[in-house]
Amino acid sequence: MNRLSSPLLLLGVGGAGANLVRGVLRAYGPGIRALILDTDSASGLNDDTPFMLLGGNRLAGRGTGGQPASARAAFQDNPSYVDTALEGVRTVVVVTALGGGTGGGATGELLKHLHTLGIATLLFATMPFAFEGDERLRTARTAAGPLEQHADVSVFLPLDDLVANAGTDNMRDAMARGLDTLATGVTLLWRLLEKPGYISLDAERLRAILAGCGRGRFATASAQGPDRVQTVLAALADTPLLKRSESAPPVRSILVGILAGDDLRLSEIGMVVSGLTARYGVNTAVELGTVNDEAAFSGRLAVAVILFEESAAPTRTSRTAGTARPISGEHAALAGNGRFRHSEKTFWNEEDLDIPTYIRRSLTLDR
Repeated sequence: MNRLSSPLLLLGVGGAGANLVRGVLRAYGPGIRALILDTDSASGLNDDTPFMLLGGNRLAGRGTGGQPASARAAFQDNPSYVDTALEGVRTVVVVTALGGGTGGGATGELLKHLHTLGIATLLFATMPFAFEGDERLRTARTAAGPLEQHADVSVFLPLDDLVANAGTDNMRDAMARGLDTLATGVTLLWRLLEKPGYISLDAERLRAILAGCGRGRFATASAQGPDRVQTVLAALADTPLLKRSESAPPVRSILVGILAGDDLRLSEIGMVVSGLTARYGVNTAVELGTVNDEAAFSGRLAVAVILFEESAAPTRTSRTAGTARPISGEHAALAGNGRFRHSEKTFWNEEDLDIPTYIRRSLTLDR
């Protein structure tokens, strides 16, 4: 697939997003269409990865100083600025880190703009380590609400959980293992399209799977040897990335990617699917694709899963495509609860005016 004409785009927002994109490209190799957006011009100096500077007139390429509001304003100055890089794009995988300025401020505006263009979005956003402090974590959580509202699928990855099974306390090695995990999930769509095995998914089918799904959870595991399926399933059951809180909704559907070499057996595919449905419910819908990549997975089996959670939250209507999108968490409570919840809703220009303005407009209230 030609990287310039691919319907898939990998897009990193902010300095951390730029680092994630470059790490993914190193792990995957050439062939991924990618773009970096940042308010700091230094992010575009490292290599030839396509780069666009946000808010050049406003911020002069010096970054936001950790202020999400500055990043939002920088994107709002000229939202169509990024459109030249989106020709032919149908699905965007966005990677960013929350807790700082550009990622927390510009990503929500970017997702909203992509939605108006009819582009499906899969968001991977890392959350700060616990040792980074309560203030940074609060900033990240504040930013997460608008992101979740406008991404078709939003996967929030606490860094503590991402490196929990790294098997080392060395910071460099643990972060490298965490990046490997993230890279497997981020590149899953490309692998399913470019190196299909027994079961393939085309670009439009993947886009349809992602559209409007809401909150997701992601993890991957790999193993070698005769019991590799059992080892992988045990690792997925044990990872903190897939553990649900008591308040989390049940799993509605699962996107499963099975990555292996030429030795992948049909029985192993069946064992993976039956193991996952046994854990998450026999009625859980499974979307499955296999990847045959002898060079990268010879003798090894890797399974990447994205769990899509059910949402009992009310939906809001897209102003462009008429598709329903969920509002969840505390936003759902604000939008759908109270003594008027059984009353007829008030719509104007296809907007539900019963939803607070700051949610409808995706405005983050800086604290």
